[in-house]
Amino acid sequence: MKSVYNYINTPLVISMLLFFNSIAFSQSFWTKINSPVNVNLRNCVFTDSLNGWASGDDGVIIHTSDGGNTFVIQNSTIPFYINDIFFLNSRLGWVVANEFVFSGTTILTTTNGGLLWTSELFSDTTLFFKTIYFRDSLNGYMAGISGSFYKTSDAGNSWIASIVDSSEFSTFPVNKIIFTSEMNGFACGGYIDVAGIIWRTIDGGINWTAGAYSPEPFYDLYVKDINNIFSVGGDFEYGVQISRTSNSGNNWIYESLKMFGQAESIDFRTPGEAWMALGFASSWAVSQDSGNTWKSIPVVDGLVIHSVAFADSLHGLAVGNDGAILKYNPEKVSINQNQGSTSPGHFKLEQNYPNPFNPVTDINYVIPSNVKDQKSNVKLTIYNSLGIEINKLVNEYQNPGSYKVKFDAGDLPSGVYFYELKILSGRNGEKLFSETKKMLLVK
Repeated sequence: MKSVYNYINTPLVISMLLFFNSIAFSQSFWTKINSPVNVNLRNCVFTDSLNGWASGDDGVIIHTSDGGNTFVIQNSTIPFYINDIFFLNSRLGWVVANEFVFSGTTILTTTNGGLLWTSELFSDTTLFFKTIYFRDSLNGYMAGISGSFYKTSDAGNSWIASIVDSSEFSTFPVNKIIFTSEMNGFACGGYIDVAGIIWRTIDGGINWTAGAYSPEPFYDLYVKDINNIFSVGGDFEYGVQISRTSNSGNNWIYESLKMFGQAESIDFRTPGEAWMALGFASSWAVSQDSGNTWKSIPVVDGLVIHSVAFADSLHGLAVGNDGAILKYNPEKVSINQNQGSTSPGHFKLEQNYPNPFNPVTDINYVIPSNVKDQKSNVKLTIYNSLGIEINKLVNEYQNPGSYKVKFDAGDLPSGVYFYELKILSGRNGEKLFSETKKMLLVK
């Protein structure tokens, strides 16, 4: 009798095992949430661990106030396509929407988290804006088709055209804007089968210069820190692409990931773990090594996902076609000691409260009783959005127990800040725990 093994296509079996393992990986990390809408959702944002928004076709805006468990529909006041949504904090938000290509751009504004949206048609109805971004409550930027950039310094009451260089790429469509500091900003876009373009400003958005950095358009940008920035995109024919800089945009390195799909959105859950939504491919590109290498895994139920956003390592949101909403499932997070994680019920760093705050907030953490050394070397550090250390709240040896630390940001400007808890062994300096969370100061 022939062995059963002789009838098995070994490479096929291995491929099937990898495929089903990837499905299990995908489904364990993301949970499908009941959606109040069935239209395509194009963009999503998180401002803190509780508040998030998504927008899309037919003027739809939905909001969660419980970390993505449930969503309610907000009255956007418009019935047509929303290109982009941006929230600076849980109160201040903006939207750009377009009914037709030549009918101008409608700007929506809210000052109360979307309970009330006000709309205004941009004065020049020949302009079609695709993206909006605010650096703070006063300074904002819009860009879109024909490479048009506009800047406001009065919260959107008036907009002034920026100066864009006269290169052959400067009139390409712009898909996303982001700033790394008051003066330094980047934008991305391009044309399919022509070029992917990255624009840069070094004077706060007054002037922009454009350069081609890929053969296909870019759709999203992510700032890891002031030096490391990612621009992602691709197309149906050539697949997913990424360009990255490690020197604040002075040089960009292009890479084709040879994955089916196009990267429409990118965000990092932790400093090491990144997710890209690949749109029509119904798959994710996932990195576990800070974006150096990527693997493709399928999306739950074959959903088409356009946008992904993380508030912190435990709260993530993704949206897509037919009202699809996915919530990150932190209970399924695998433990990786190399990334400084530890299992639930042991070391614990809680989300600061209140968050957002002005100007005082509490940070709680737990050192378990079963640590190897009864005293641990504890460091609790505050960083600004550029990754610069601004305060070390705790730097001492502590016994097991629960701790509450008060952080007073009275002398700091409004914005996003990060706090990192790092716990080392009191005996040999071995890292026992490390976690970083995001908080928002609103004055």
